[in-house]
Amino acid sequence: MKEEVHINKFKTVGISISIIMILLLFIAFFEYIFLRIIGFHYNSLLDLVLFFTLYLFLEIPLAFITHAIPKSLKSVGILQTSKGWLPLILNTALTFLLIEVIDNFMINIGIEWQGTLIFAFVTGFIGRKLRKDEDEPPDIDSEEFKKIDNKFKS
Repeated sequence: MKEEVHINKFKTVGISISIIMILLLFIAFFEYIFLRIIGFHYNSLLDLVLFFTLYLFLEIPLAFITHAIPKSLKSVGILQTSKGWLPLILNTALTFLLIEVIDNFMINIGIEWQGTLIFAFVTGFIGRKLRKDEDEPPDIDSEEFKKIDNKFKS
């Protein structure tokens, strides 16, 4: 019985260490190769963490807006689909502008505008691939929309 407990603890510790090592290797790859390729320079690891923290906290509410615009335009009939080029353009522009603004306000961080553009396009295309299976919002004249509207009114 004691041997089973030791084996289970060994498995738990082994799996935990393996996961941490994989994460550290990913961070090392990301930091030393990808960030250098796109021209990202920083003075300390704290500056890097602060940059990505600011980016995430600012990007999340802005992404809600940029994802809602194509869906609302599709619902009212201005767009035929909410998955076309508009979401890609909005997501890419948002990422580019957000990184450039943060870069301008943080003295210890530097990124070339070409690197920002590459990063913005990569995240835009990844976002487009991730959202390709999302359901289209209902049209404003559809029965489904009326049912949703009635739920909010009651």
